Amino acid sequence: MSDEGTRRVRVAAESDLFDGAGLAVKAGDKAIALFRVEGRFYAIDNACPHRGGPLAEGDVEGHIVHCPWHGWTWDVRTGLNPRQPASKVNCFAVSVEDGSVFVDIGEVPATG
Repeated sequence: MSDEGTRRVRVAAESDLFDGAGLAVKAGDKAIALFRVEGRFYAIDNACPHRGGPLAEGDVEGHIVHCPWHGWTWDVRTGLNPRQPASKVNCFAVSVEDGSVFVDIGEVPATG
């Protein structure tokens, strides 16, 4: 199911992810870190911009994920680094429907 101008991709079942945990998923060609925090789902880039660490494997404290390689921190709600607000990872809109988790990965490719 797609909204006008966006591509929405099913990436997981709600039951695939426990609260306070991350899961690496693919949405199209994008590697995404999917998180469940306080019952809500969030999606950010899975690669830490510092050295490419897999954010989905990081420890989650509240809404903050710690990169497992060097400890850089990212807010799963905004993609911002709380210590360096100029640093950011991409965030993706997430929706849940009938037990499935969907991520909006951007514009629908042009057909021709």
